[in-house]
Amino acid sequence: MRPALKFALLFSGAWMLLKLIFLYFNIFQDDVVKPGLINNLFLLLAISLGLYYEKKKEGFGTGTPLSDIKNALTAGAPYVLIVSVFMFFYYDDINPSFIENRVTERMDIIYGEMESEAYVDTLRVHNPEFRVMTKEEIVRDIKSDTESALSAKTLFVFSLLGLMVMALTYAIFLTVIYRKILLKDFYSSTE
Repeated sequence: MRPALKFALLFSGAWMLLKLIFLYFNIFQDDVVKPGLINNLFLLLAISLGLYYEKKKEGFGTGTPLSDIKNALTAGAPYVLIVSVFMFFYYDDINPSFIENRVTERMDIIYGEMESEAYVDTLRVHNPEFRVMTKEEIVRDIKSDTESALSAKTLFVFSLLGLMVMALTYAIFLTVIYRKILLKDFYSSTE
């Protein structure tokens, strides 16, 4: 098995385990920033260590920048896929209360704003569908939109897209850093 793939499996497994530990000890359950930063760190570590050991295996002075980016994405893409699929099942089956709490928080804000007749009029002006609806129908429509926007499927799609963009960005930057800074001596004679 390629070293990059090993690091992708190692760090994605570590992140999933850490997420389950957080759930077990009820740590960071309402916070998406800290687990998200740990997720980004693990993605960066998987790509950087995977690329380093791929370069070590093939020889530090060999290969093109595009082959280095490809090797980096060999670690990044599986990590992204595994973590995104895990996040879907985590928020759909393991901890669905997270999404339910987010929907409830947003709907509480909407209920409070719907008390103001000026807010309802503004909604009706900006959205032609709302002009013929009652307040209750508007709230029901907003709630269904909020539930679909915060569903596990939507989270899966956006995490897959966002993490893949980050993996590509990390792959490009790490290739440049390895070639121009860290492993500069190996590439100065070949370029």
